[in-house]
Amino acid sequence: MPLISTNPVKELDAPDEASRLYIVDDETELLTTLAESLRELGFSPQTFDRPENLLLATSENETGCVITDLRMPGIGGVELLRRLNQRDSCLSVILLTAFADVPTAVDAMKLGAVSVVEKPFELHALADEINAAMRCSEQAYARRQDLRSARQRLDQLTNEEKAVLDLAIEGRPNREIAEQLEISPRTVDRRRQSALRKLVAESVAEYAVLKTRAGRD
Repeated sequence: MPLISTNPVKELDAPDEASRLYIVDDETELLTTLAESLRELGFSPQTFDRPENLLLATSENETGCVITDLRMPGIGGVELLRRLNQRDSCLSVILLTAFADVPTAVDAMKLGAVSVVEKPFELHALADEINAAMRCSEQAYARRQDLRSARQRLDQLTNEEKAVLDLAIEGRPNREIAEQLEISPRTVDRRRQSALRKLVAESVAEYAVLKTRAGRD
């Protein structure tokens, strides 16, 4: 049975040039066939016959999609996915398998796989999965950068400034904050203004939003 269906391929959106496509398979013939077929559709895949080589060649700051065979000697597709997660990679992963089973698919999806595709598959269907995976990767990268930015801004604050803003977002007036922290209202105002300048924020409401974005509610 052929790896890829020969049904006519529908027109596809052009892949995002900023994202990269990687294919990992220990079977050289299948690796070459899939790569050539995807190049005909406008993709520019890089191929690896071992997951270890992919891990050496990629970084956590890349966006894109990894297509990997589920069963390979040594590091299999699920273990590769796990290792990418450990390095906080934003690369999306599509698993290919001729031996799909529900428990394995569930484990892969829990680890963040975009999809598990059974062989043989139709090329246009896989191409759709790749484009979706590219978008997913870019969104994950944007979320991660937003999270890091929010945390970096919050980390500039002193504990005293955080204490003032934490009470302020509860709706406490300066006089009440001053009494609870045993400082003067003038000190409360000074710490509030200092904190907002560091955060490049205009109000304590923006501080509350930053805390949510940083996962520090």
